Amino acid sequence: MADLFTDRLKLNLSGTGGELTPQQLNDNFKTIEKEFIQRSVNASWFGAVGDGVQDDTAALQELINKTPDYSILQIPSGRYKITSTLHIRKQGVRIFGIHKGRYRQGKGVTSIEFYGTGPCFQIGDESLPSFSGFQNVQFHDLLIRYEGTARGALNNPFSQSVKRGYYGKGTVGIQDWRGGGVILDNVLIEHFETAFWGYESDVDLFNCTEINYNKTGIHLQNRSSQFTSIALFTLGNDTALDLNSSNGARFMASQHIKDGSSTDIPILINDFMNAEFIGCWFEGLSREHKVTVPSFIQVGATKETKNVALRDSILAIADKYDDSRSVCNYFVDVIIGKKVLVDEVGGYPRNLKQLISFSGSSSTQQVTLRSHLDFSYSNNRYDENNGTGQALLLVEKYSDNGIEHLYETFVKAYLGARQSLSAGSWQKVNFDQVNYDDLTEFDAASSRWQAKRAGKYRIQVYISTDPQVDGNRTRLALYLNDEQDTGGSAYAYLDDRIMGGMNYSALSGAIELKLEANSFIDIRVFSQNQTDILPGGGITYLTVSRI
Repeated sequence: MADLFTDRLKLNLSGTGGELTPQQLNDNFKTIEKEFIQRSVNASWFGAVGDGVQDDTAALQELINKTPDYSILQIPSGRYKITSTLHIRKQGVRIFGIHKGRYRQGKGVTSIEFYGTGPCFQIGDESLPSFSGFQNVQFHDLLIRYEGTARGALNNPFSQSVKRGYYGKGTVGIQDWRGGGVILDNVLIEHFETAFWGYESDVDLFNCTEINYNKTGIHLQNRSSQFTSIALFTLGNDTALDLNSSNGARFMASQHIKDGSSTDIPILINDFMNAEFIGCWFEGLSREHKVTVPSFIQVGATKETKNVALRDSILAIADKYDDSRSVCNYFVDVIIGKKVLVDEVGGYPRNLKQLISFSGSSSTQQVTLRSHLDFSYSNNRYDENNGTGQALLLVEKYSDNGIEHLYETFVKAYLGARQSLSAGSWQKVNFDQVNYDDLTEFDAASSRWQAKRAGKYRIQVYISTDPQVDGNRTRLALYLNDEQDTGGSAYAYLDDRIMGGMNYSALSGAIELKLEANSFIDIRVFSQNQTDILPGGGITYLTVSRI
């Protein structure tokens, strides 16, 4: 096999038919390197057959090992049986297959069929230090598929219905360990536990790549940053994308079709910063599957995730099944996330339960929605605050009137039952009923309002009491960022008056002030004599509006 390889080199390099010894090849490395850049090395020279029966692992590994950095490796069309990991520890290796027709037809295709465990292709390994130096490895025109028997069942109902619902336990299609610069061009990877797994894998580019029927499609971890994909296609995966603890990913014109299950979310973005989806297609399961995917995209499951932008998204969400249940509840679910932007959504978003969900308990839950909003929901809201966090949705509606801002702060809270005031002390007014609170900023349990964002606010208070003893002094004050229920110092006095005669009395006042995000206020009243505050939305209330 080695002699055959040497014979090929004699033809390529000598030009005269004279023999070149291995030592001469080493001495003329630069010449050899240039030759390999210009010409490819064929896997058949090393004994690879590609008949689907012979084990071609050793032949392909020798192909990789015996060629220098930046070589072009050609694998002819055929079915190459691989039983253990193919290790790539070279710089700039380019592996080319053949792709004359559709991969599924199996004609004119280079098919790498993996029967082992672990990675099929591994760039570097776990023993190497940070940034192994094995960078810029390229894969072109290849089908990489798991064909072994150590199989697990996918949860995805679409994959199950087309009899493709399996994956190889403990397998990875391509693993990059601290390399980076990986290029996938016209590559299909399917039936792996993870199709592509990157650890500190920077500046990767996927072009016209297909990721089908995997437990997890693309998993980026631990500073696998500056990832770009163009025309990525995912189909029938439990989870198509798992972006974790990294920074910077761009998905342009990608299509995510029938991924997910009742327990698996198609796209996970966690502990991540700067992810952008531009002009992408998001297609849910069919109504015939009778399965509800929790959300298409989940942001910040356990750690803060920020700067996620979804621009010009098309949602192909199937009609509800059983006349009521959605095949996907939410487009985006924010748990711990801020600066999340949904900029224009078309297609069939009304088939979702809501467009946005805030399901976490974090105070970091912020989404901006910009859209023409040619769709609506039964409760006229685009989000659901189904968690206990401080959810904030800002809506910019494009209309004939320009940009209309919906869901600005407007709160009205009032007293639901009589409240007794002791003589001679300040007491918090127990506003325990809420009429309006679009941004869920008022906490009725503690009778205080908390701003979710910085801005200028107008606060207006009206308090009605029982008849007053003649000459009774009553006072009304606003307290800012004061955790105490008694004592403390007022931020501003809104009213101070002496009541006369046995008449019903009222205190009122308004103030405009600039607040930082997460600032909070409560209202307190002082009465020189004991009295009761009267309940009712029309006579004892607090309103807050952003101006």
